Amino acid sequence: INPEVVISQTKFPLIQQHFIGWFIKSKEAVFTPNCATFMDFSVEQKGNTRFMYVLPTSSTEALLEYTLFSKDLLLKEEYELEIQKYIENLGITEYEIIEKEQGNIPMTCYPFWKHNTKNIINIGSAGGWTKASTGYTFKNASKKSKALVQFLKSETDFTKFHKKDKFWFYDLLLLDILSSKNELGSKIFSSMFKKGSSTVIFKFLDEETSFSEDLQVIWKCPKILFIKALFGRIF
Repeated sequence: INPEVVISQTKFPLIQQHFIGWFIKSKEAVFTPNCATFMDFSVEQKGNTRFMYVLPTSSTEALLEYTLFSKDLLLKEEYELEIQKYIENLGITEYEIIEKEQGNIPMTCYPFWKHNTKNIINIGSAGGWTKASTGYTFKNASKKSKALVQFLKSETDFTKFHKKDKFWFYDLLLLDILSSKNELGSKIFSSMFKKGSSTVIFKFLDEETSFSEDLQVIWKCPKILFIKALFGRIF
């Protein structure tokens, strides 16, 4: 699918999840092995949704990923300056950069599946298999692949494979908010984790919750924002 098809339309917001990560080895033992930092919003937001992932592999080694959910990318130097600041704030004085990575994941509820034909199906991000609100792709692709195998046991028309569900609509409302008020991302995600059960939240992000569990997560979020987004979609 030509990316311009998604970029040029306005019905479904397109947010980029863009990041640069450094895998470092430090002199100081500052990391807690097997304890990841999922979204650290203590970094300056600068009008966007910005956070740091920290994935330790030992007390002195970790991947630090400076990540944004926003419409526009930054210069490479901006990401790396923020990583340097974060490392200094951890109390690390000496470290070695073992490896670097960079990426950009599209976050959108655009109906990619409409480009499927009877005999051809788009898979992965091109098939809409990336979760729009988080950018998760690998786990989603694994689930979709299993569902596709089951589908092929009884169907041959790929235009019938995809169905919208409640999670697609939840994601759409969040992206509507982040598209118009990108600086509120930290408030939304922080409210979920401050007040809610992390087990239920991760289950929700993996699209495995019941409706009653959905409500446990949704009620923790700033309600006015989502009510306005809901009315925006209805009317």
